[in-house]
Amino acid sequence: MKLGSRKNWMKLVVVSGLTLHLWACGTAPNADQSSIKVTNGREIKDTDYPSVVFIASEVPDGVASCTATFVNDSQVVSAAHCVEGTSSSSPAIYLVKQTIVNGQPQLTALAKAVKWVRNPSYNFDDGVNNLDISVITFPENSAPATSTITKAVPKSGDELTIVGYGNNRNYIDGSGEFTGSGAGKKRVGTNTVAAVTDGMIQFIGAPEASSDLTLGDYALSGSGDSGGPLFINGRLAGVTSGGGVSRTQDGQKVFVSQYVDLTSAESQSVLKRALKAGTL
Repeated sequence: MKLGSRKNWMKLVVVSGLTLHLWACGTAPNADQSSIKVTNGREIKDTDYPSVVFIASEVPDGVASCTATFVNDSQVVSAAHCVEGTSSSSPAIYLVKQTIVNGQPQLTALAKAVKWVRNPSYNFDDGVNNLDISVITFPENSAPATSTITKAVPKSGDELTIVGYGNNRNYIDGSGEFTGSGAGKKRVGTNTVAAVTDGMIQFIGAPEASSDLTLGDYALSGSGDSGGPLFINGRLAGVTSGGGVSRTQDGQKVFVSQYVDLTSAESQSVLKRALKAGTL
């Protein structure tokens, strides 16, 4: 299965001091576009799933946005590619909040990260893979709430919930890349695990809301969801690495999301080394 480039799952914004102004790739997002979330997510309040937060990092190409989950008072679990291009000891990574100013989305930094740790074997150029995990530390008591990391190994057929600040439109561009427009609104979706293999949790989702589907069901991760959580039975089981478009043997197009399995030995090694004592 060939998956799309993980680079297309990150959303670029423009930074000005500690206020980040969000621009979409392509059509600018409308403040009331939640009904056409083509990742089939359902828009929720920022106070829903309060442990799930929006983060933005200054990188050489601009600023990239991701999603992360607080697992204690100061540390979030996210994707390794979400810290790419930043210093591990003094990263320009911010916990941010979006507001609408004069009809335009604006991100305001609430806290700056202190440091991060990721799988030492991770390589950005390897794309979507089971090493794509990081722990980012913010100042003490930065967390609005926390989630518990599961101890139960995920399996095919498990019902899952994803939360993220990702795309409200996914599509394939003129170069054949899986991309999208719009990010910054918190949404939730449900689905079912299709497979757990090689340290990854996989599921197939719908790329757009449809009259055939209940909004929020059969969800797919999108740009801006990178690093965001996959919950099983209310506990954090995976983080978004990426995904893309594939085809079945009979030629049917399918959209696949890939999440790093936090119960794998590889993930547990990173988490035990990076997280505060008592978190796991």
